[in-house]
Amino acid sequence: MKTFVLILFLILNTDLQAGSGISYWLVQPQQTPRNLSACVFTDTSFGWIAGDTGLVMNTTNGGVSWNTQSTGILNNIHDMFFLNRNIGYALAWELDATPPNYYGTKILSTTNGGINWYVTLFPDSNVFLNTVFFRDSLNGYIAGSGGKLYYSTNSGAKWINSEIDSGMVFGFPVEKIKFYDEDYGLAVGGAIDIAGLVWRSTNGGRSWRTIIIGPEPINDFLFLDKNNAIGVGGDFEYGSSNIKSFDAGSNWLYEEFQVFGIANTIAYRTKHEAWISLGIVDSFLVTSDGGIKWELIGTPQQSRIYDIEFPGERNGWAVGVGGVILKYNTDVISVNNISAAIPEKFILYQNYPNPFNPETVIRYELMKTGYTVLKIYDIKGIEVNNLVSEVQTAGIYNVKLSGANLPSGVYYYKLSSGGFSETKKLVLLK
Repeated sequence: MKTFVLILFLILNTDLQAGSGISYWLVQPQQTPRNLSACVFTDTSFGWIAGDTGLVMNTTNGGVSWNTQSTGILNNIHDMFFLNRNIGYALAWELDATPPNYYGTKILSTTNGGINWYVTLFPDSNVFLNTVFFRDSLNGYIAGSGGKLYYSTNSGAKWINSEIDSGMVFGFPVEKIKFYDEDYGLAVGGAIDIAGLVWRSTNGGRSWRTIIIGPEPINDFLFLDKNNAIGVGGDFEYGSSNIKSFDAGSNWLYEEFQVFGIANTIAYRTKHEAWISLGIVDSFLVTSDGGIKWELIGTPQQSRIYDIEFPGERNGWAVGVGGVILKYNTDVISVNNISAAIPEKFILYQNYPNPFNPETVIRYELMKTGYTVLKIYDIKGIEVNNLVSEVQTAGIYNVKLSGANLPSGVYYYKLSSGGFSETKKLVLLK
């Protein structure tokens, strides 16, 4: 089996690089100490986060503030989906036989953005659902343990068991299900050290064909377009992995990243830039060339991330262990180590151009590897942006800064690394 993986690795020729830990993400004020497992935004203003003990929180102002919604349950929420600002669903497991003699899944639904949540018990007991997806207000899909996939044509009032052509495998859990259009849909899952699986439907989820694609389970996937899709998964023994299809899910290539951790979710920020969360490992995998090369980047404050969402190219969110909430740092356009030569001393250069609008470049030189911090302050000395906050190797760096989210005025940027500290002034004119 490992020979099979190696061959596919050579075919894909994907390159993994270790990157410097740049603050692409900013830690937001903690809203809860509970673990957060799901993050869903319907646009840049309206979003929901969910997690342990039935917690659901909602923002209507792009994360400026969050409000707790009453779900009426104390079970951990495993998945959440919103079709629009009003219609949403969530899944939680009942493991305590309450009501009597019932173990299974609670399905939460709302038609008013979570102001009111309604809880129903999935009619089949001992079925633990992992994923929910609706392509419109009537047609929805759920799936989970035992390789069970269901569809509904009446907003979830009734769920119908889909037919599965399981071939050589059956009974493996489904982790994620999505549809590209009214006919074509995919689901992914599998079992550790046994098989990674893709289920493919071309008739609206009435029936599914099962495809074995590798040795480890797949946890999430995305449609790039109708022909191209990418999925991620893995296990702790062999690390994270991904799969790719170029023919509408009929055939797949399997590849290992050869990094520790399990890839939980994948989200595209732009056509070419994608981010993968690694769960309990405090790192992201990120690509800027559509998945040819991947870079391992540490999370701020060693955060452990379970879910990522990009409602827009300049708007992103990530949630995880201990209630951590990260927001994508739209002011960092790029950070490049432009030279591997080791400088003779620490230098912070004047930004260019200065004054600037809308972008400027800050260059600095590090004579030795160390924890490096580059921050922006307003004229009152209040921190307005944390551009870099990680260990960087010795070298010469360019940081491209966007002032799109800042008002005109005088600002200061401060570099600290290896006992060196210097501050310079920059001016934004709009």
